[in-house]
Amino acid sequence: MTFFVFSPSGCKSQTTNSFTPETAFVIPNWNATMYFAFNGNYSEAHLRNDTWVFINLQIDSYTAWFFGGQRQIYQAPIDTIEIGAKDCNITITSLYVLNQTQDQNSFLNSYLFGQRMGQAQYNVTGSGSQSFNFNLSPVFGLNPHIRNVVVRLDNFFNTNTTQGFNPRGEGWAVLSDGTVTITGATSSAIVMCRDYSSKLIDQNLPFYQAHSVLTVSLLLVVCMIAVGLAVYVKTSKQEKR
Repeated sequence: MTFFVFSPSGCKSQTTNSFTPETAFVIPNWNATMYFAFNGNYSEAHLRNDTWVFINLQIDSYTAWFFGGQRQIYQAPIDTIEIGAKDCNITITSLYVLNQTQDQNSFLNSYLFGQRMGQAQYNVTGSGSQSFNFNLSPVFGLNPHIRNVVVRLDNFFNTNTTQGFNPRGEGWAVLSDGTVTITGATSSAIVMCRDYSSKLIDQNLPFYQAHSVLTVSLLLVVCMIAVGLAVYVKTSKQEKR
């Protein structure tokens, strides 16, 4: 189904394409097919290098698993996401990409979690590979110090297991362009990525701008010392009189 959304000026229009759990996104060259377990829509979807690229993807699913349970998700349409598969069929059961504000809202406004974040959970049939690129930031795939990626394969749904998330290299990897590739899933997997690049210090800025918090803190300390000295000097003069 296709809808046309007109802007107030009447000069521009945006095509919205809807999908259902029965909609198949086929990757012919890689013998793979993708499905979503929920309804949704997008403004554009196309194959690029045998990977599906979705633009303005909006899904009708408002809860997702992370950190031990299902949480309410407050997400806007996903600007751009790339999903691929090879020699397998996958059904995506949970998907979201959050900006910093949305991530904070999901964790009760905790600044600790206020970063861009993407997560996908899916079932798979076949022994092939899958890939996800949440397009969190240009440096996500280049700098391991500004990212946190956790992947769990197959045993994620087994509540009796004591095994944690799979270490990198054991069935998955992060490419330089930020794509997470999974090769070790045989029934299900979950991929969670968090980007901390907004915390990077810009070395091109002057010291006082790049370290604004430290600068302000030092100025406050200096002011407190100055006020303390002034009070001490004034008190000493009064005692001498």
